[in-house]
Amino acid sequence: MTLEGIDGSGKSSVAAALRRELPRCLPEKSFIFTAEPTESDEGRILRAHLTQGYGEGDAARAMKMEELFLFLADHARHLAERVAPSMARGEIVISDRYSDSTAAYQGVTLKEIVPDPLMWIREVSEPWNVKPDLTLLFILPPELALERLEARPGKERFERLDFLKEVDQNFRRLKELEPDRFVLLDASRPAEQVENRALERIANLIEDSS
Repeated sequence: MTLEGIDGSGKSSVAAALRRELPRCLPEKSFIFTAEPTESDEGRILRAHLTQGYGEGDAARAMKMEELFLFLADHARHLAERVAPSMARGEIVISDRYSDSTAAYQGVTLKEIVPDPLMWIREVSEPWNVKPDLTLLFILPPELALERLEARPGKERFERLDFLKEVDQNFRRLKELEPDRFVLLDASRPAEQVENRALERIANLIEDSS
């Protein structure tokens, strides 16, 4: 199961609440909570990338492609070292960001480099990716997301209104492609209500599949 949404949508706060509440609500289940980018070598390089500019011309295009493949490599390692082994043990994996974030964000970054980058990125990862059973998509107006981000230390290159608007549209497009997997959550509601709604949807799916 995965949590997705634009920066500032509150999914990381919900992830923390789920980490606290799910084991209490479902003590007979074993949970693994994780996130992307990971703490791997690829993930650390990515975090450094996200605070830098791209430059211009051919160098910018090369850097954007490098960034995409770092995301894909980080995701592949995440699958191999964390997700797949946990699933094999019967544990329930909940990830704060996953491959959909790579498609949604890099789908904007690469829009002048490859045709229909959202679909291109999905096709590249399709043969080896593991699809989540459920994806909670936190929907928030990008303007409000930026207001929330003002309180955060540091700034990543994605934290721009025009960029987040396009990412939001990409997430909505992913929802249209797989309507049964995605569940929309109104992230503009009070935090406790969003947390309770997320907990309810995940708990219901687990109980229905037991």
